[in-house]
Amino acid sequence: MNFQSKKDIWFAVLIWGVIILMIFMMITEQNIVVYIVGILNNALLLWLWFDTSYKVNDEDLIVKSGLFKSTIDIKSIKKLRATKTLLAGPALSLSINRIEIQYKRYDFVIVSPKEKNKFIESLLSKNKSIEIDDKLIQDN
Repeated sequence: MNFQSKKDIWFAVLIWGVIILMIFMMITEQNIVVYIVGILNNALLLWLWFDTSYKVNDEDLIVKSGLFKSTIDIKSIKKLRATKTLLAGPALSLSINRIEIQYKRYDFVIVSPKEKNKFIESLLSKNKSIEIDDKLIQDN
């Protein structure tokens, strides 16, 4: 099952603002270095915007954000908890929709699935021993 990242207005303003600024600079500067940096920058930001997702298959959670991809064994997931941390992660939301997934011994990843309840249910259906933080349950 594939889940798209929830996208907050703050990320939209930031990402699309930088894209528009780079296009403006490319038009006004007319410099090959600005063109190269602008094209690469905009391609990466668009890739992040349209391809940040979380896929739950039979054994793994695959977290994708642009050119970054990580695979987490669902059986290694220990706990899900609600977080408002500003730590960077493959999440396009800063609101209460962020979930910290703790796995293995000390590893974690921050995600923000648009369909939070279905995402949690999907993980629990594969690993019933995942601990769910009380705050995460209250937010649902």
